Amino acid sequence: MNGKGRDLTKGSIWRTLLVLAGPMVLGMALQTGFNIIDTFFVGMLGSEELAAISVTFPVVFIFISIASGLSIGTTALISHAVGAGRKKDASNVAEHSLLAALIVGVLVAAAGLLFSPPLFGFMGAEGHVLQLTMEYANLIFIGFMFLFLGFISQGIIQAGGDTVTPMRNLAVSVTTNIILDPLLIFGFGPIPAMGLVGAGLATVIARSIGAFLNVFHLLTGRAAVTLELRCFRFRSGIFRDIIKIGAPSSLSQSINSIGMILLMSLVGGFGTSAIAAFGVGIRLESLAIMPIVGLSGALVPFVGQNLGSGEMKRARRGVAVASYAVTAFMLMFTALWFFVPKLIYSPFTSDADILSVGAEYLRVIAIGYVFLGLVFILGAAFQAAGRTTLQMLLNLFRWSVTISAAYVLVAGFGTVGIWVGFPLGNFLGFLAFLAFLRSGFWLRKWKRRSKV
Repeated sequence: MNGKGRDLTKGSIWRTLLVLAGPMVLGMALQTGFNIIDTFFVGMLGSEELAAISVTFPVVFIFISIASGLSIGTTALISHAVGAGRKKDASNVAEHSLLAALIVGVLVAAAGLLFSPPLFGFMGAEGHVLQLTMEYANLIFIGFMFLFLGFISQGIIQAGGDTVTPMRNLAVSVTTNIILDPLLIFGFGPIPAMGLVGAGLATVIARSIGAFLNVFHLLTGRAAVTLELRCFRFRSGIFRDIIKIGAPSSLSQSINSIGMILLMSLVGGFGTSAIAAFGVGIRLESLAIMPIVGLSGALVPFVGQNLGSGEMKRARRGVAVASYAVTAFMLMFTALWFFVPKLIYSPFTSDADILSVGAEYLRVIAIGYVFLGLVFILGAAFQAAGRTTLQMLLNLFRWSVTISAAYVLVAGFGTVGIWVGFPLGNFLGFLAFLAFLRSGFWLRKWKRRSKV
């Protein structure tokens, strides 16, 4: 394997996963930095501005889910090819994935600009808050082509076993955002204060820089997967395989966003403070689960390469190791959410109402936090095996329980009833994932190639 690739079919499973996950966790921390930094600076503008980006987040995440799903499809296919020693096939998948990123990025941006206003209205944004929301969101949508290129190019590099390079490039991107956010939001010298528009512009510029660095790394031949654009010939079969694996992953992650939108519509009935508290809570959660997302991201190429090389027993063991690590980590955050919620919220707002609702939210969701982490890990294992449709259906079940419980309980318990849906959905969702894991169904098509 050339470049900075890594053979994931040999060596200690614990060490291999840690080496892979470490940079990915840092990368997730940096990615989360986009949202946290924006929330921190926008919170200085006022509660309406904070509510505006809170409403924006679930809608924007629907489209981010499409990019992430295509990236998962890309990573799974390339890691299978790398594990089986089919380097040319890996290159072909990479080239077709970048083309898909360009096409889908433009289409998704257009869809966001056309259809987001009624969605924002459904979620409770109105008047000045709706105006602010549109000003911020429209810029984010326009920059989606760079977001898609960034996600796909990152997946290509990671599939070869290199998780360090994407993390470094993301660090440059986030540093750019940290510098530009206060300059463009509040202004400095000849730079005018742009408010929320400045926050959106800073994010688009930062993401475009990160995408450029990833693509440049691939084009210079320093990655495990090489690009040979001069020899590129479109093959519909490769394109179809990427969509076949990636589309269910995109839908699965979109279900998360749709669920948040439906719940935000319920929360919106309790006023601007409740919307802002929920929005800040979502961002705080993204901090808590970023090591889990990083570890699950590392699990995809690990399981993918081992299945591709016939090491099914090692793939299963990797899932077990990751599950133990996630359980320990999520128990720590369960304690933090339950015992010191107001302290965690305080850097983002001093509003007493937002602090009160936010503390209530964190305490309730803490009950099912371990199960949420395990759902991430088991879902990543299914994705790596190419069982993305199964993962999507199980995630749909989890969210169906969450939303149904929230809609039933809100009448009698207010916002607490909404929050209760989260631990209930996570627990029942985990049981469903565990049942399919133990059945062995997710590995059925790989058993003929197994070395055990």
